[in-house]
Amino acid sequence: MAILRTDIERALDEIASQEEGMRFQGLAVVLGKMRWPELIARQRKKDFGLDAYAPQSLTLEKIGKGLAASITPALRKISSDAKTAKENFPDLKTLLFVTPAKVGNADRKLWEEAVRKDHGLELHIIEREEIITLLMMPENASLRASFLHLDIDVEPHVAGIIERTKRAADAVTLAWAGKTKGHPLIDLTAVRLDPNGAETADVLSLEQIDQALSQSRRIVLEGAAGCGKTTTLIQLAQRARTAGISFIVELPSWTSSHRGILEYIAGMPAFQAEGLTPEDLARAQQSEPFLLLLNGWNEIAQSNSAQANDALRELERALPSAGIIVATRTHYLKPPLPGALLLRLLRLRPAQRTAYLTARLGVQSTELRARIAADSSLDSLTRTPFVLAEVASLFEAGAEIPSTKVGVLSEVLRLQEQREEHRNALQLVPIFGLQTDYMKALATEMVRRGAVALPEADARTVVAAIARELANRGQIESAGAPAVLAMLTAHHVLERVDYPQTAFQFEHQQLQEYYAALDVRAQLLGLQDTDRAGTRRFMADYVNEPAWAEPLRMIAETFAEQTGDGGTDKRSTCAGGKLVEMALVVDPIFAGELAQLCGAAVWNEVRAAVGERFRAAYASRENNYRQYVLAAMLATGADDFSDIIVPLLSGQDLQARLGTYRLWPGVQVSSLGPNWREQVRCWSEEARADFVSELLHHHADDEVAAFAAEDNSIAVKNAAALSLTAPNESQGWTGRAQGASPG
Repeated sequence: MAILRTDIERALDEIASQEEGMRFQGLAVVLGKMRWPELIARQRKKDFGLDAYAPQSLTLEKIGKGLAASITPALRKISSDAKTAKENFPDLKTLLFVTPAKVGNADRKLWEEAVRKDHGLELHIIEREEIITLLMMPENASLRASFLHLDIDVEPHVAGIIERTKRAADAVTLAWAGKTKGHPLIDLTAVRLDPNGAETADVLSLEQIDQALSQSRRIVLEGAAGCGKTTTLIQLAQRARTAGISFIVELPSWTSSHRGILEYIAGMPAFQAEGLTPEDLARAQQSEPFLLLLNGWNEIAQSNSAQANDALRELERALPSAGIIVATRTHYLKPPLPGALLLRLLRLRPAQRTAYLTARLGVQSTELRARIAADSSLDSLTRTPFVLAEVASLFEAGAEIPSTKVGVLSEVLRLQEQREEHRNALQLVPIFGLQTDYMKALATEMVRRGAVALPEADARTVVAAIARELANRGQIESAGAPAVLAMLTAHHVLERVDYPQTAFQFEHQQLQEYYAALDVRAQLLGLQDTDRAGTRRFMADYVNEPAWAEPLRMIAETFAEQTGDGGTDKRSTCAGGKLVEMALVVDPIFAGELAQLCGAAVWNEVRAAVGERFRAAYASRENNYRQYVLAAMLATGADDFSDIIVPLLSGQDLQARLGTYRLWPGVQVSSLGPNWREQVRCWSEEARADFVSELLHHHADDEVAAFAAEDNSIAVKNAAALSLTAPNESQGWTGRAQGASPG
């Protein structure tokens, strides 16, 4: 049945009666961008009077433009927004006010004159009649579905295109879901970040993220390595919804193709199989909301970063009604989605981990949960979904479960190579059991480029070079690169992709980084104390390059393991000390993080140098830099700086306390010293509540939970309980940068 004017009127009235200002604000911004495409949506809290803004540098008229929306219009409301906006946006000259209520000609004229006189702004109004007219247009049918929850009624030809598009999109999602190997998926949660990247009190569920996406929001979803970014996109794509088509897109592949987004999607095999063209997708997009799930901003090669930046900017402007989410590790280059909702995936809570293991292992999960509970390192590692899944795989295979990420990955890969269907093939022509040599070389080249895939020609070049080297050493017979690549993709963790060009990548970026870490670790261990030139090269090539941050973390972790062999442990301690000292020159926070990962033996070697550098820098009068160094102190997890940290966490200044906790995600009790319980018991009730809330939010530490349980304060117990349980759905949301700090 066709959508009637009265349907739209009732929907607008419902928004007003239900006081859903945030939903209407989203619609207002989309309608405003249709008139002024240069408008940039702003955060829905503390917007300083504007819901969207375009600085004069972005407008043809060279004047600032702003948009404000309200479901209850009045001159007082407009005047208040105008006053606040002028104070915060000095170049503002034109204000667009959007409301679902009627505004008569007399009121319009009065408001325009008052705003011009009192605030020097030219006022434009989009009121009920214009909104209804816009939403009645066929090309805006998707907005009716997204914001007014009205069924889409389209002509049969377009309906057929939409149906084929949905089938193709579902096929793509199914292929992505295959990466999860049929294992249970965890509904992760994310914390909202403020514009400066600091965590707020708002925690969003998967459902709430989907709701924001369905309302044409732009979202940047950050997360550490293996924390579930790709899985979250898959879950969003799989969600049942009354309207909307989800497209999962590999961001590096799309941006390197130099194609528009619809052209790129139409070129995917699943869409070609349905006979869909870019023009067909454009027609479908006018009637059905599009949700673009873009994966891997941080995986874009540096050589392609400018093209990627331009492509994403153009996408944001070209499809104002589409929901867009970009998944990325924390990265020094931010996705160009101004006004985006910034989210960071939270680590798994104990209840989430238990639910996953129970769903996957059944009654056998009890044994693995006990193993995890008995090992604090393994407990911390398995709060990352990727590692948890691999640990469960090792348990299912009856294999040893190491307590380090590198150890887990090494054991997983060993099992892969020993499987009956792979073992003999890897020992024969053309691999000859030397698969690690090829995998290290491929991984190292990918990381060096800041990419997660190598074009086929480049992959052949890398493999051919290793084959020649092995042949010259008498290790193998001559082997062709195509045969080697074919064998590795058939029997190992290398994958071949054929769109938009033939290339090779690892099954997961963490596996790529593992192999690259093996190569670089050997170089680090080989560095001589007297080789200053070699040290400078290593620092420039690896420590100062953002792409190497995660492999270096893996390397640092290996130095914490004591083998019992005096010579081996001494070399590891020496290499770990070198690594921390090199990082100290480049980035104090990264140095602190590496020092913590390297373990006690390395810390004993470097604590004097690190402590001296940090304390001298903290003595600086520049507050921002002091905060930066304080984050580095917290990253070490050492109690060497407790004389600085404890007063900040125990003081009466709430902002100082919370600001300190949130400088580093995951403050550890070890930073307070061995007698932390006695110290914290003497703090005020408010400071103790903040302590258990912040630490349990990131660690779910049994000792901190026990401390809270013993506390006499109900407020402290409640703070602990809230942090240990799943986030309250009603809390909701309202409307390293690598290379400089750890990623």
